[in-house]
Amino acid sequence: MKVSTKATSAIVVAALVVVCLIFGLVSQATGEEESNLLVQGSLKLEEVNLNTKIAGNIEQVLVEEGDQVKAGDVIMTIKSTDIEAKKIQAEGALQAAQAQAAMAQNGARSQEVAQAKAAYDYAEKTYNRVKELYDQGAVSGNTYDQTYAQYTAAKETYNMAVEGARSEDKAAAQALVTQAQGAVAEVNSYLEDCRIKAPKDGTITAVNVEVGELVSTGMPLAALRGNDRPYVEVNVKETELSLVKEGASVKVTMPAYADREFTGTVIKISQQPDFATKRATNNNGEFDVLSYAVKVELDDLDVDTYAGMTVVVDFGPIDGQE
Repeated sequence: MKVSTKATSAIVVAALVVVCLIFGLVSQATGEEESNLLVQGSLKLEEVNLNTKIAGNIEQVLVEEGDQVKAGDVIMTIKSTDIEAKKIQAEGALQAAQAQAAMAQNGARSQEVAQAKAAYDYAEKTYNRVKELYDQGAVSGNTYDQTYAQYTAAKETYNMAVEGARSEDKAAAQALVTQAQGAVAEVNSYLEDCRIKAPKDGTITAVNVEVGELVSTGMPLAALRGNDRPYVEVNVKETELSLVKEGASVKVTMPAYADREFTGTVIKISQQPDFATKRATNNNGEFDVLSYAVKVELDDLDVDTYAGMTVVVDFGPIDGQE
């Protein structure tokens, strides 16, 4: 069967139209992919290591991995016999200082005043008799001097008992109280450090110790992941930084959920640059191009996420292209 020339021409034209359409669609798709600024990064979750300032033995572990906690919840406690002994010493020193200050403030007791008065009266009578004898030349000057000294001392002791401590003595006694109170407060702060607390709301991701275990200062006891939104930090070259706007909404994809597309918000563009290398498009060879860290917070994820997961951020079409 022979095909006419017109029919053959029509078939050729139709085939060319189909090819052009396919080529146009492929070009358009390729152009759209190439026109978007895509930057890869890793998912980050705010995680805090809970360390200890105090050496001692783990007394209680009150959480397990996966537990939800609130800020201020006690995670575990540490027993330190050294600090407990220091507290007893500090409290004893405070009680002694407070008693000393009370004595200085209140003065001598009535019994002590009466005793000083009796000693003063006796010394005064003795002195008057000795003075009279001394005036008559019946006793030596040495005896008179001794009697006068005893009389003067008894008089001053009585006056001190009546008047109480001097203002300087009272101030010194109160200063000892303040110092002792500071020592007690310091020990109490150490005891508070024995109670390891959650610094924020979140999830316990690791418990590194067991009851009875001896821990040293600075040792990480547990890890807490906060309830803050996950974020990704990517490096964008300065030549493409104009495509990134703080506060802008962006598309986010993750290989772990290949059939899903998420959204994020650009919350920060770092003011401090890093370095990236890019081949020059002119004849000057290679040159260094600055890159800037861009932090993108992911919005309301409804899937399970883990730190370090690969994330691709789509900042949208490059300028001048749709």
